[in-house]
Amino acid sequence: MKWLAALLPLLLIAHEGSGPKRPTKADPQLKQARQRLDAIKKKAKYSCCLLKSCDLCAMRYGKCTCKEDLANSKQVCGQCLPRWKNSGATLRRPAPVAPPSEETKAVAALLLEAKKTLVKEKRYACCKRGGCDECTFEADCPCGADLAAGKPVCGSCYHGWHAGEGNFTGIKVEEVALSEMSSDDMPMLFVSGTAQIPTYAPMYMTNRNLGAWTFMTMGQAFLVSTQQSGPRGGDKLFSGNWFMPMAARRVGVGTLTLRGMFSLEPATVTSGRYPQLFQAGETYQGRPIVDGQHPHNFFMELAALYQIPLSDRTSVYFYGGPRGEPALGPIPYPHRISASENPIATLAHHYQDSTHIANNVVTGGFTFAGLTVEASGFNGREPGERRWQLERGAMDSWATRFTFKPAGRWMLSYSRGEITGREALHPEKNSSRQSASLTYVRPHTGGYWASSLIYGRNVDVEEHHGTREKFNSYLAESTALLRNKHWLWTRLEHTDKDATLVDPANEEYRLAKVSAFTFGYGYELPSPRPWLSVSLGGQLTGYRVPTVLKAAYGSSPVGAQVFLRFRLKSSRMTF
Repeated sequence: MKWLAALLPLLLIAHEGSGPKRPTKADPQLKQARQRLDAIKKKAKYSCCLLKSCDLCAMRYGKCTCKEDLANSKQVCGQCLPRWKNSGATLRRPAPVAPPSEETKAVAALLLEAKKTLVKEKRYACCKRGGCDECTFEADCPCGADLAAGKPVCGSCYHGWHAGEGNFTGIKVEEVALSEMSSDDMPMLFVSGTAQIPTYAPMYMTNRNLGAWTFMTMGQAFLVSTQQSGPRGGDKLFSGNWFMPMAARRVGVGTLTLRGMFSLEPATVTSGRYPQLFQAGETYQGRPIVDGQHPHNFFMELAALYQIPLSDRTSVYFYGGPRGEPALGPIPYPHRISASENPIATLAHHYQDSTHIANNVVTGGFTFAGLTVEASGFNGREPGERRWQLERGAMDSWATRFTFKPAGRWMLSYSRGEITGREALHPEKNSSRQSASLTYVRPHTGGYWASSLIYGRNVDVEEHHGTREKFNSYLAESTALLRNKHWLWTRLEHTDKDATLVDPANEEYRLAKVSAFTFGYGYELPSPRPWLSVSLGGQLTGYRVPTVLKAAYGSSPVGAQVFLRFRLKSSRMTF
């Protein structure tokens, strides 16, 4: 298993990561407390060293001087310390708590009600008297259990222990360790390129702080046995896989993130494809791939991201590299949480998200509250057959995307782009692409439920002959995890297909609409490591075949897969 061996070095650096915020009955109090606390910070003299300013200083002292203290003496409060500890910073000696104002009293009352609710929900077990506010806003405090098990605690609890507020007898202050996590100062995370996910979606990622750098890793691998029935069917054993190491640190006024994404599919998907009925796109040995899905390139992403915060709610960012993903399309199917357990590509991949691997990408974006507006320039040609290599190409295409998060569970996206010479066999054709997507994630006790609705439209234009071919695609998919063990998912597609299905040498005119219906089940297996998720699953796909294709495909072909899935995750995640 060469691909599994290649993943092991990345797995060894695993540490903690992010999980989804589950809904709680305390959400109304937490929302009000957050709004009031932010208002206090705006009024007060607040000079914090974090991108998202700390709450600890506001509640204890009514002001924050961490930015100046860091510059002058390399000392900060407990909530700020995890970000700077590996850079040599130490805890500023806790000062006596300032007399509370009427505003902070109101916030404290709201947080107290929230803590009571969280305790009833068995989500709050703090190690300091009064409970930490930092974990309250996260709606989950494991610090008491972590301390009892010899694990580090959050920055606010660490600060509280040094202020004499520890709530455990028999434990000395010097025995209390500080967590390396620093969620307050992490840059906005993108799952692929600059594609985002809903706020409450789980982020399957490991990370570790080393000096001023934060190293993060995402990755997964499927070992799949696929069977496709009918006259055009086939079978194969293959592996779909990708792994994504990242490194972030403060540089100047912003945060620099170096990003890579790699896949061993050029070796684990042999003969240039795996069987998939009605799929078409890209080439192998100079001929169009029909009834098969191509492997991803070894270099899926080599790029850098620089994010500059302008305020707690506003930021700008710049992204680019020789290989990356422009601001076009929905979240690509290998990275969508609603498709996390499905090892097979979407039939509409080349109408919706095929630009997730592009050459010479440059993107600029602006985020205000829940709205992100971004624009990209890139080379429009799809990856070639030399899948182990980087390719060149002029920046001849453009795209723009709007992403809006009206609430923590929801995300809407619309994008449009002009792609020049997309296909190697038809370089004279340009494509105008539009996509719209709606993503919903609902965390719950024992897992989550994630769904996506996606529309993609391609208009292929051949200027010399004045022809315009329109292709529309519709997709609905959903994945649910129940009791931390049982995976259920479905994918429903209805998409246009071109004439290459019946004659690969033919011109690519719109031929017919094909529908596919996929249903799957997976079981989460015991894992040898807390940062590795392993599942055994299977799925079945049925097709509605148009009359024009029944002679070639039969009236009721099916596809089936059985697979093992490996995924990196945070050791704190229960799934």
